[in-house]
Amino acid sequence: MFMFKKTWSLSDQVVLLKRLGELLEKGYSLLQALEFLQFQLPVEKKVQLQRMIEGLKDGKSLHDSFHQLKFHQDMLSYLFYAEQHGDISFALQQGSALLYKKDKYRRDMMKIMQYPMFLMFFLLIMLFIFNLILLPQVEMVYSSFGSNTPLLTEQILSAIKLLPYIILIAILTVIIGCSLYMLYFRKLPHIRQVKIMLRIPLIKTFLILKHSHYFATQLSGLLNGGLSVCEALTIMMEQRYHPFFQYEANRIERQLIGGEQLQSIIAKSGYYEKELSYVITHGQANGNLGGICMQNEEGFTLLEMLLVMVVITILLLLIIPNVVTQALFIFRIKFLIYAKKGEVVFSLPKNI
Repeated sequence: MFMFKKTWSLSDQVVLLKRLGELLEKGYSLLQALEFLQFQLPVEKKVQLQRMIEGLKDGKSLHDSFHQLKFHQDMLSYLFYAEQHGDISFALQQGSALLYKKDKYRRDMMKIMQYPMFLMFFLLIMLFIFNLILLPQVEMVYSSFGSNTPLLTEQILSAIKLLPYIILIAILTVIIGCSLYMLYFRKLPHIRQVKIMLRIPLIKTFLILKHSHYFATQLSGLLNGGLSVCEALTIMMEQRYHPFFQYEANRIERQLIGGEQLQSIIAKSGYYEKELSYVITHGQANGNLGGICMQNEEGFTLLEMLLVMVVITILLLLIIPNVVTQALFIFRIKFLIYAKKGEVVFSLPKNI
C-alpha cells in the first residue's frame, strides 16, 4: 500500500474529521463531503485527499484510507468499529473530540512541564557554580577561621558534590533505558510488553486506566449498534490497530463460551479498573450495558488527568525545596566570606 509522508498534525486531523462528521450529519454522502473539504486544503493535502477519494471509489474501507494518510491509531480504531455498526458520522465527531483532548492534553502538559524543567535547569547551573567557584571559597573560609567544618555543613557539602554525579547517572540510565526500549522492548509480543509494564507501579496505573477507557468506549459503541457481546468481541479480534485487544477479545470470548460471566472475567484479569466490572454488572442488570459503559468513559479520562497532576505536584515538591535550600546555603556562605574580608562584623555560627 502506498503511504504518504506524515503531514497531518493532530490538530489538522481534528479539523478534517470534525468537519467531515458534521457534513455527514447534514446529509452529505461520504464522497461528496470529502470532495467539498478538499477545496479548503493546501495543495499537498488536497492531492492526498484526492487519492483517498479514488481509493474509496475502488472499494477501500474508510479506516484503511485514513491509515494511508497516517492518521492517529485511536481514530483508525474508532472508524473500524464504526464501519461495523454503521454510525460513521458519530464516530468521526467522537473520534475528533478524542483527538482534540489528546492534542490539548499534550500541549497543556508541555506548558505545565516548562516550569519544573526550568527549575531543574536552574538547579544544575547552581550546582555547577557552587562546585566550581563557591565550594573552594567555603573550604578556604573555614580553614582561615581555624575551625573544623561542622557535621551538618560537611554533610550538605558532600551531598552537593555528589549531586552532579547522581544527575549524570540518572541521564545515563535514561539513555540506556531508551536504547533497551528501542532495541529490545518494542520487538517483544504486545501482550508481553503489557505484562512487563504492569509490574511498574506508575505505568501500571496509567495502563489500567487506558485499557478500561478503550474497552468501555468500543464495547459500548458496538453494543449500542445492536450487536451481542460475543459479536462485539469477534469484531475486536478482527481489528489490527490495538494488538493487545485482539488478544483480550479472544481470551474473553473463550472464557464466556466456557460459562464465565463477563464482569468476573474483567475483575480477575488485572488489565482493567475494578470499577469497570461493577459498571458491567450494573449495565447487564438494567439491560443497558452499552449506555452504562459510555457514561463511564469520561470518568476514566478524568482519573487519568488527576493522576498526571499528582505526579507533577510531587515533582515540584521535590525540586523547589532543593533549590531554596541551596539558595539559602549559598547566601550564608557568601555572608561568611564578606565577614572574613571585614565588610561585616560577624562571628562564625556554630551550626553551619
